[in-house]
Amino acid sequence: MTVITIDPELCTNCEICVEICPMSIILPSSEGETPYSPEDAATYCAKCGHCEVFCPEGAISTLFDSTYYQLHDDKFPSIPASEIGKYMVMRRSIRSYKEDPVDKGTIESILDIARYAPSGMNNQSVHWTIVHDTEEVKKIAALSIDWMREVVASEEEHPLKPLMPGLISAYEMGVDPICRAAPHLVIAHAPAEYPTGYTDSIIALSWFELAAQAFEVGTCWAGFLAIAAASYKPIMDELELPQGHVVQYAMMFGYPEHKVRGIPGRDPAKVTWK
Repeated sequence: MTVITIDPELCTNCEICVEICPMSIILPSSEGETPYSPEDAATYCAKCGHCEVFCPEGAISTLFDSTYYQLHDDKFPSIPASEIGKYMVMRRSIRSYKEDPVDKGTIESILDIARYAPSGMNNQSVHWTIVHDTEEVKKIAALSIDWMREVVASEEEHPLKPLMPGLISAYEMGVDPICRAAPHLVIAHAPAEYPTGYTDSIIALSWFELAAQAFEVGTCWAGFLAIAAASYKPIMDELELPQGHVVQYAMMFGYPEHKVRGIPGRDPAKVTWK
């Protein structure tokens, strides 16, 4: 099975494809020929598309199934460092949300960007469950509180146990400390046996929250929910993940109630130069 084809009419034998292929399955050309990928190398192709997008002549085509992010023109944007830096550091964890729902088309646009996040061996192990129904979000928050009640009532040792009585009390007083009354949740999950599933999910969610900001959508990492979902069967059952999948992490999101108007202080980067 061939997964990479190189057009000999366009190829100039620069061999950039040979150099940048992370799996080393594109081999140098013989004299007078073009680089090539043996058919038996297809098994090892990571489907990253590097060969295709780094080829200066557009001579390479990939034959595996994929969809492409749609550019509105043929130009790649060039963002000044000061602007991308400002955009990134203005990201805030949003804990107050408007009731207005985020339409599914906007969420799909955010996910269309987040799917390009790096993943181990380009396995793209991350799957997404979007809890769009606000009432379902409330139910999952309530189940997380039920989990905390069980932990508090048990002899189980848990690093969050000292915090749980206060969180339960706040919830019983009408405050949602789990999902912060956000209208939606995004759950990143992956097969339990994937060795990089957790890391891939954290990276993908980081892309999700940075992309969301461009759509005026706010996010916040749902740590209590993620921890509860890892072991509490009622939440697992409620999420109805595919067989063998586990929650890697979760994030709440929606339109922010308040506008970010500045950048807070942070400690300097802790760096060791060697």
